[in-house]
Amino acid sequence: MTPKLMIPGPVSVDDDVLFEMGQQVRPHYGAEWTAVYNETRDLLKQVFKTEGDVHILSGSGSAALDAAIGSLATTGETVVVGNNGYFGERLEEICEGYGLDITRVSAPLGEPLDPESFRQAFKVDPRPALVALVYLETATAVVNPVREIAAIANELGIPIVLDAVSALGGLPLDMDEWGIDICASASQKCLGAPPGLGPIAVAARAWKIMESKADRGHGWYLNLETWRRFADEWGPWHPHPVTVATSNIYALRAGLLKLLDEGIEQRIKRYTKLALQLRKGVRALGMEPLTPDDQLAPVLTAVYAPDGVAIGELVGYLREEHNLMISGGLGGGLKDRVFRVGHMGPTVTEQDIDEVLGALRAFLELKHIPLAEPT
Repeated sequence: MTPKLMIPGPVSVDDDVLFEMGQQVRPHYGAEWTAVYNETRDLLKQVFKTEGDVHILSGSGSAALDAAIGSLATTGETVVVGNNGYFGERLEEICEGYGLDITRVSAPLGEPLDPESFRQAFKVDPRPALVALVYLETATAVVNPVREIAAIANELGIPIVLDAVSALGGLPLDMDEWGIDICASASQKCLGAPPGLGPIAVAARAWKIMESKADRGHGWYLNLETWRRFADEWGPWHPHPVTVATSNIYALRAGLLKLLDEGIEQRIKRYTKLALQLRKGVRALGMEPLTPDDQLAPVLTAVYAPDGVAIGELVGYLREEHNLMISGGLGGGLKDRVFRVGHMGPTVTEQDIDEVLGALRAFLELKHIPLAEPT
């Protein structure tokens, strides 16, 4: 039996989304297809809150991040990378793959990045090619202060690449108002669609930077200028350079329509209510969330397991005995100390949270681990 997904993505999706995935394969060119593709891009613009260009890469969120960094920077340039978890490390690895010199701004695991640390880094190298950071670090459920960091970078004219893979549609985000140059996401998290797509939004300043670096030698498929060229030259019938995943894009459109019909702000409120319900419940069981309530991520909660509990055993028990799939920790420092519960799916309800809490209680009782004293 397929487990109920309570993980940090992919998510269980609405029936409208499943319906689109079950249709016969549709062609990737022609007037009918182009209308669907352009509508989906326009819906994404509403979610990114941008007047810039949006492209829908067939690939993961990491493919979109690879395209963002490689399209903006040239081998040998310096970049500033925020790193307070596994996906901050992923950004560094992408930069290393392009031969970029990295200035790291870090924070301890479980703590958000400090905007003033970026200001200090910019004093050391005032003209980096870009600054890259993760909005929601899914390894720890820590939300980074993106708006504040972007404001500092914008004071100095430093372009910003944002990993919003787990944040777009589930956390407040205004790409244009915040001054984000390239924002990358993925279809399988808060957008409520299956995996396989990497939506990416590009502001005007980012295009100008790319145009000024004609010799950066980035390649073809993940070169954003390739995607812009086909959108411009072949727009009326084939607005992308490759055969894209048409079924996934139809499904993404359905997920976006659901999201915008509910309203992003309303969905964030609903997710926040679920997060608080989960936090109250795990505390009643004697466990503590990794982040305080005033720093919660609406869509994801990381929880410290009781001493002596093997995370893999706990995760396996919920899967085998309760048909619930949660996640263990990610990254060396927290891998064996926390488990993570995702509540970013559009179908997640209060009852689902209660099921997770009931299963956690059953595990603790099975292991004879004392529960919290009533307060």
